Amino acid sequence: MSSQTISYTRVLWLGWCVFLCLVTYRGRAQTELLHELAIHSDNDAYLFINQDQYYTNGISFSYRWLVNKDRSATASKKRIWEVAAGHKLYNAYNGFSEIELMDRPFTAYLYLQASHSWFYQNESQLRAGLVTGLYGKGAFGQQLQEGFHNLFGFYEISGWDYQLRGNFTVDLRADYNRLILRSTSGKLDLQFNTKLSLGLNQSFVGAGPVLRLGKLNALYESSYTGSRLYQSGNTVKKERYFYYRPMLFYRLYDASIQGGMLLDERGLVTFGIKPWMLSQVVGFNYAHKRITVDAHLQFNTKEVKSSATAHQFGSISLGYAF
Repeated sequence: MSSQTISYTRVLWLGWCVFLCLVTYRGRAQTELLHELAIHSDNDAYLFINQDQYYTNGISFSYRWLVNKDRSATASKKRIWEVAAGHKLYNAYNGFSEIELMDRPFTAYLYLQASHSWFYQNESQLRAGLVTGLYGKGAFGQQLQEGFHNLFGFYEISGWDYQLRGNFTVDLRADYNRLILRSTSGKLDLQFNTKLSLGLNQSFVGAGPVLRLGKLNALYESSYTGSRLYQSGNTVKKERYFYYRPMLFYRLYDASIQGGMLLDERGLVTFGIKPWMLSQVVGFNYAHKRITVDAHLQFNTKEVKSSATAHQFGSISLGYAF
């Protein structure tokens, strides 16, 4: 492992430690938790394998708030709104690729997302939302990556002259999650999850099981579904569990690889996509009172019709409810 990767990972972990210290500060006691702030980070440096390629970095900030629960026995048990803002960086097999060796486009994606989730007594969840975003120079990928590498003395970036053309995207997205079974001990459960996205950025459908093992809550009050918020007179128990989520996707379009769908000139470097992709996620989650911590690894099969290989990265999320 290079000293650059070691330095980079130390900076990342220091940032997470500072954030954790800030959010664990306790204010006055509350009998309800109606809001949650969270930060989520993706990076292949979390795997400690000296990798800097493809989907190389992502960060998002989100805010959730609980809507008053419906009292009707036939209505949803809980409803939660969420808004998020984020940024994603993509490059070829490394950040100094010559154009003839590039196996994935250089590009950045800046986005805003809003969604609404319904949680039901039968432990099913439906989430629907809208995502709008921007690719190209307006997403400031070159400035952010070059600035970060210069600040910490990493290698010189040289591929952004060939980044994708700027384009605006809008996607409609929906997720449905349903409990299939839970053991009599309550320490293991199986869910089935489906995902759908239609739009100018990503169009796909995906489905697969979710297996959890450990100290579990119902899906309408679980960190896995982002539903630990509660009103006065209620409480939510501690959670601590491992999970495994394999999901098979059929992909119709990916603007981070193919460029803007409506553009005539999409960029000097674009590729087709592999329609079938298997994504496997292995992770651990801990949630107690105000704090939620999640860490997982994601392994994707080959996504690009080029010499690009399969890709993997790590993710860390921290949430604070109030």
